[in-house]
Amino acid sequence: MNAMGSDGPRASVIVRTYNRPEMLERAVRSVAAQTWRNLEVVVVNDAGEDVGPRLDALRPLFERPEDVVYLNFPPERKPGRCRAASEGIEASSGEWIFYLDDDDFWYPEHVEVLLAAAAETGAKVLYSDAMQGYEEPVGENGAYVVTSVKDGPSEDFNRAAFYVGTYIHISTFCHHRSVYDQLGGFDPELLVLEDLDLFFRYAQAHDFHHVKRFTSQFQIRSDYTNAVTSMKAEFVTTREALCRKYLHTVISDLLSYVHEGRGRIELTLRELQASEARVASLEARVARLERELDEARS
Repeated sequence: MNAMGSDGPRASVIVRTYNRPEMLERAVRSVAAQTWRNLEVVVVNDAGEDVGPRLDALRPLFERPEDVVYLNFPPERKPGRCRAASEGIEASSGEWIFYLDDDDFWYPEHVEVLLAAAAETGAKVLYSDAMQGYEEPVGENGAYVVTSVKDGPSEDFNRAAFYVGTYIHISTFCHHRSVYDQLGGFDPELLVLEDLDLFFRYAQAHDFHHVKRFTSQFQIRSDYTNAVTSMKAEFVTTREALCRKYLHTVISDLLSYVHEGRGRIELTLRELQASEARVASLEARVARLERELDEARS
């Protein structure tokens, strides 16, 4: 029997990394454990310590040794987060592009679930849901332990919702290579929120298909070493700039969002009015029963 996905489209997994070898190994192992076997992992080392020997040790876990592609950039050629992703895509061979942050990991069915949904719906851009893990540092060697896990965001696609928050995690996201060919990759001028910029841009041409299933896990660390916690000012400034840049693309969705919200408010008011009427009726009934009881006693 063929391995799952061996006859299906090839998936390329882009992993950018910088000086997190233990976490990277966990991430790559989760790729190797996928039920979908026709895949490759492209690790782009953004001028950090060399992780080549670690990756070589993991090659036997994949279908073929060449399914592990390693791009190792020295400090003098450091590409940065955004260009590193583009370098990874250009070096990849897959029909579908997936992303995995080096400090996150996938559950075994992640790729299979998304590609099955793509085949069923014809969607070119898809995402699933991710659990949110909390990690605490242990010892002095940079190791962490997961202390708790809870459900992460699970929201259907809505362009206007990007203005409320980034409800799609990059490690749950995938797209057909033709989308990249048409619309490009991450903006190399951005230091943070390059994923939100990509979502805004891809959403101009595609409706994203949401697979309501938790297929991965992203991590929040208590020592504030995540980019989202260590670069709060940059996130705020960049988010404001992106919202201004793409406002024209979501006007219709924003109006629909407002209309939907107004409809929900009106429904809630009607339900409240109905509840108040029932309460008033019950109060009147109680008052009548009390009068009848007083009359009976007298």
